[in-house]
Amino acid sequence: MGLDIMRKSIAFLIMACGIALAGCSTNTDKTKSSSSSSSSSVSKSSSVKPDPNASERTWTYKNNVFDAGNETYRFTKWDVMDSADQGKKILVLYCDVTNNSTKEMDPSNVYMVVGAYQKNETSDVQLTPGMAALDENGNNPLQQYEDGLYNKLLPGKTVKAVMTFTINNDKPVRLEFENPDFETIGTKTYKVSKKLSKAERKKLNQSSSSSSSTTQTNAVSQTKTVTQNNSGSSTTQTSSSSSNDQTYTAQPSQGGTIYQTGNDTGSFAGDPDVIADTQQIQESLAKANGWE
Repeated sequence: MGLDIMRKSIAFLIMACGIALAGCSTNTDKTKSSSSSSSSSVSKSSSVKPDPNASERTWTYKNNVFDAGNETYRFTKWDVMDSADQGKKILVLYCDVTNNSTKEMDPSNVYMVVGAYQKNETSDVQLTPGMAALDENGNNPLQQYEDGLYNKLLPGKTVKAVMTFTINNDKPVRLEFENPDFETIGTKTYKVSKKLSKAERKKLNQSSSSSSSTTQTNAVSQTKTVTQNNSGSSTTQTSSSSSNDQTYTAQPSQGGTIYQTGNDTGSFAGDPDVIADTQQIQESLAKANGWE
């Protein structure tokens, strides 16, 4: 009897020490940045058996699952957050990405076959990838998910990732999923107004209307040289056109220059770094997915 009591006492002490140590660990963890704790939770991955014939699978979209052959995207939840572009909002789509193939894959190629569209007063506008506003500590709250999307994914592995699109107003956003031939195989509509307060909806719509109005009223003077007959002389003719014809430039951190024409903002639209990444994705998509 005394031996049993002693054993129970020892077991209780071990348990108590374990709880105490866990408490100390928790307190220590709280001193770390939020991005560090987020990293540990987001970086967890699961595995499937790599399939050498994954690229031959038929692409499908059903019940929030986009099976794109080499990769499968399971959309788990969505939200609307503040954009890094002041006054704007972004649609945030969380997903689990699985590499079904036997080769490393680039999950960000999904931007080539998944497009987001939102209507304004006159058009059905294709949305551009967005970037979340930094938190009070100067950190990107979606950083770990974006790492999951842009880092190369090993064969058979699954990671948590995110897609983001800058929205122009509080109207529904329609996602279109395409196959390798860029034919639409599925759609999903997100009623973003449900994630916005009345004040946020009003501010977002006013910002959109103001931008559109400014674009329509501003005129850009352009000059062009016209060669006359056989004399070889030339005259300079000045013409006026809307700012939709203006060419805007930006220099992304990756280097080089991005040229943009025909937008309706009156200035360069979108984040240059994100656009540069998207262009790189477009160039590498065929090779990365074995479509060549």
